[in-house]
Amino acid sequence: MGADSRGYTLDISEPLFRLTTESIRLHSNETRRYQTLDDLLNSRIPGISKIDEEDTKNIKHHIITLRSSGPIRVQLCITESSADNLERIKNLLETKLMTEVSVSDTLSALLFDYVVEKRAVRTIATLGLDEPDQPGSNGSANGTHS
Repeated sequence: MGADSRGYTLDISEPLFRLTTESIRLHSNETRRYQTLDDLLNSRIPGISKIDEEDTKNIKHHIITLRSSGPIRVQLCITESSADNLERIKNLLETKLMTEVSVSDTLSALLFDYVVEKRAVRTIATLGLDEPDQPGSNGSANGTHS
């Protein structure tokens, strides 16, 4: 671990472990490179700037539903700036949720947000909603003409 990184040892639950592996899989497929949890966090944490009210409700439900503490030990080594931002996000969650939030809870919330975002992108693409209207298209959902 270099001087510009910070290490964490977390004991997480099996559901959170499964969320980490799904997030790593999605990130690896997105980047077309094998990724680690450290890589994902270093790329994801700096982009988190705010949590709106809808996010707050979803995150609170997620943290209550998915217990983050458990018997599976994971080691993280993230950049110092990512660690600072992780702490900032943790504090923001504590303020928004009006309760103490662990680093594992913060990790869980970040990964939950990532998976939801990736699933939404996939759903939009599947429905064809990511394509601009084609010239000559009648706008019909099934592509038939009247």
